[in-house]
Amino acid sequence: MSTVRRKRARVDTTAAADAEPEPVAVAPQITRAEKYYFEDGDLVLRAESTLFRVHKFVLSRDSSMFKDMFVIPGGSAASAADGSNDETLLVVSDSASSMTALLWVLYALPPELQAYLSSDKNTVDLDRLLLVAEITNKYHFTSIEEWSLQVIRAVVPKLKFTLSTSTLIVRALTLAERFSDSALIDTVLTAWETLVRTVSKPAELITKPNTHPWLTAFAYYAQVSAMKLKRYPLTRDLTLEGCDGLSPTHITKLLFGRWSLEVEVTRLASSPPILPRTGCTHPASHEDDCVAQWRKAWGDAVNSKAVAALESTDLLGRLKAIQAHLAALNTRKSIHNGACYRKNREVAISTLIARKKRALHEHFQLPG
Repeated sequence: MSTVRRKRARVDTTAAADAEPEPVAVAPQITRAEKYYFEDGDLVLRAESTLFRVHKFVLSRDSSMFKDMFVIPGGSAASAADGSNDETLLVVSDSASSMTALLWVLYALPPELQAYLSSDKNTVDLDRLLLVAEITNKYHFTSIEEWSLQVIRAVVPKLKFTLSTSTLIVRALTLAERFSDSALIDTVLTAWETLVRTVSKPAELITKPNTHPWLTAFAYYAQVSAMKLKRYPLTRDLTLEGCDGLSPTHITKLLFGRWSLEVEVTRLASSPPILPRTGCTHPASHEDDCVAQWRKAWGDAVNSKAVAALESTDLLGRLKAIQAHLAALNTRKSIHNGACYRKNREVAISTLIARKKRALHEHFQLPG
């Protein structure tokens, strides 16, 4: 049987020499957490490139998911070797900052936690609180999650936000939506509304990336008042002033929103919100007496000087002026069944304002 000799393939040494070497992946430098690596800990966790040595009994609090992780099928405790040292560690998918936030709230002393309910806004780290809420929800620390949401609701109105910290408002709103926390949603929207009022050029917030649509709507809303339509005499030419830096699409949304807001203001003038009958002392005559007087009071408020002085597009401003006018009627003897009015007037108008804030973005959505 003959053997066929094959020539060896020529190697292009020049091309091989010129080829760039492939990048070599560098393993991250593993470090121990500065504060949460306890020598007497019985569990080692790794989050990103950080090691945490903690105590299982701490992570097992509040009926968390960790409590089930530390028990093997059959009800007995997991092996002591599982995550007991740096070689048999438990790797989690959370960021190191999220894990640090979780361990902070689990190991913190009562005075440290109490400081977050203090009136001193400088003691509040909202970024940390948001991380705590997110990770405690993930691992089912039910009571701690509720505590974090309670504190967030309490501290957000006290904080003075700027453009540089506005991302915290976006995160807080995203969190509130995920948890269906209507109270936190209203609180965050009010905080953002306050921030928008302090910005001299609302257009900067319109073009700001990664902003929640509900929040961008407040920037559009403020820009509607900031922009001016200038007419040139003896011509039909119009110029829109105060919209520097905005695209044609942005300007189209602003003009559409301006028209939509005026339509809504006109509609609300003759369509007051429903007055609840909760606590009404004359439920049988609620519609004939209470609601009828409520409609008259609403009409008087709509036509008051304070409301009429506001721009025709200032939907929220007009509703707040109506709210103030109606509040002044509390002590007037002309209101029949005053108990029903006092209890339900604020509920009706506050609910309406909250609903209009959440729906503000709809005025700037182009049809089709």
